Amino acid sequence: MTCVGSTAADASRLVHEFLEAGVTRFLALRGDPPIGAVEGATLLGELASAAELVQLIHRVQAERVPYGSENVPGSPHALRVDVASRPRAQVAVAAFPNGHPRSRSRSQDIDALLAKEAAGASFAITQLFFHPSDYVHFVERARAAGVRIPIIPGVMPVTSPARLRRMVELSGEDLPADLAVALEVEPDDEGRARIGVEHAARLVRTLVDSGAPAVHLYAFNRHEAVLEVLAESGLLHAGAAVPDLVPTEHPTTERAS
Repeated sequence: MTCVGSTAADASRLVHEFLEAGVTRFLALRGDPPIGAVEGATLLGELASAAELVQLIHRVQAERVPYGSENVPGSPHALRVDVASRPRAQVAVAAFPNGHPRSRSRSQDIDALLAKEAAGASFAITQLFFHPSDYVHFVERARAAGVRIPIIPGVMPVTSPARLRRMVELSGEDLPADLAVALEVEPDDEGRARIGVEHAARLVRTLVDSGAPAVHLYAFNRHEAVLEVLAESGLLHAGAAVPDLVPTEHPTTERAS
């Protein structure tokens, strides 16, 4: 969910519909303003930051009836109440290892993440980056500032020069020279795909070895390359467990992202 173009009432209704349908996991983003929009203009929506959206999601859940019920067959006016507590919503947010394009400083990005955590974020997923040190140094700075939620690195297999240029344009990251040259000099599409997969797999292995609690792979509707990265990285094996990314005790302490 994004904040852009949405009133608080509209967002509340949508969250309520999701929760009623059994959806309890969200990704809360500020979102990019429409082309030509002015920061702070009403067309950006009433929610000014991802932190406000996180708060709204938890508030809508807190306002719901805390139990479920169903009709008892043969008894038209009787209800069977399920007193088991409903699962708490898990809300992921964005993090920016090399800074959000609209940030004035790197400390502003850390302050934003702290605000999202305070609002109830469960974990963060990073924007794309191309060097393991970008993630490691960001996590170190975040932890030093008091961020406690898991920070998951976001990785995407880039399999063509055009896709790489587009990703750099969207993310605001610097062009990774080594990957860019390798993709440009390779004349074959299959060879380029192999270069992108191998680069992403190496990045994934290094991140996990560096302590990443999980890895988020951006597929952009191209699942083949993502599956190849999973196979190449060697992380998947029979009986592999999915890590629990939600702290058992949620901290009480994000910026517009």
